[in-house]
Amino acid sequence: MAISVMLNMLKNKEDLSMTERAVLDYLIENKAVLKDFSVEKIAEAAYTSPASVVRMCKKLGYRGFKDFKIDFILANAKVEIPEQRDHEDVILSKDANFGRMTMENNIRVLEDTLRLYDEKALQTAAKTIMEARKILIFGKGSSYLVCKDLEMKLRRINKFAIAQGESHEQLVDATFINPKDVVIFVSNSGKTKEIISAALLAREKKANIISIVKFGSSLLADLSDIVLYTSSLESEFRSAATTSRMSQLCVVDALFANCAYIDIERSVKTLEMTFETFKRYKR
Repeated sequence: MAISVMLNMLKNKEDLSMTERAVLDYLIENKAVLKDFSVEKIAEAAYTSPASVVRMCKKLGYRGFKDFKIDFILANAKVEIPEQRDHEDVILSKDANFGRMTMENNIRVLEDTLRLYDEKALQTAAKTIMEARKILIFGKGSSYLVCKDLEMKLRRINKFAIAQGESHEQLVDATFINPKDVVIFVSNSGKTKEIISAALLAREKKANIISIVKFGSSLLADLSDIVLYTSSLESEFRSAATTSRMSQLCVVDALFANCAYIDIERSVKTLEMTFETFKRYKR
């Protein structure tokens, strides 16, 4: 992806005016600053106008600055994949012992995730969540199922949370957040374009960002205030999200336990109230 984006920029550079080229040259030389910069800040740094920045983006084939910003950051992100033990996809291997292999892989990934356990990060994340005005939980695909699990757990201790798996709804909800709010991102790769887009918006709004992401360097981790790492035995091409989902759920359970213990008396009381409600309306 990085190569195709940069080649496209170089190929279309001749179509840019001198001021637009100055903007592009500045960004190429100062890649790291873009994630914190608005159109106005880029224009000021490149000694040009916001209109020139937007025109440059459109001439490079983007609808506007935000689309360009996401692609440019992703293209220049240093994504380092940590070394993993040999792993073969259970489904693709066509092994007759696939049931046992699945269980063994889940046990293995939980053991690896336990090695990544960071008590201080979990406690800080829990405190941030329990003090937040608004709690948003974003994920895509199988990670969204993990978001729903965390949403349900938090609501049972009377912390109203909203899990969103649809990109447009994520952006709508992120539009109205502020520094008193927290956005929790669940992503195995940490580089899903829609998730990065929402994370950039959350950063612009100065909301607290917590990410649950696979161990290693990723753009989502770089954008986050607090990172809770998971392990995964899945390659980029996978038949289904199995071990990644298992490790994410494990971290969510640990996070929820930390949230509940911040005010354990209150949490026990709210859980009892929830239980009584279910008991009352059970058919």
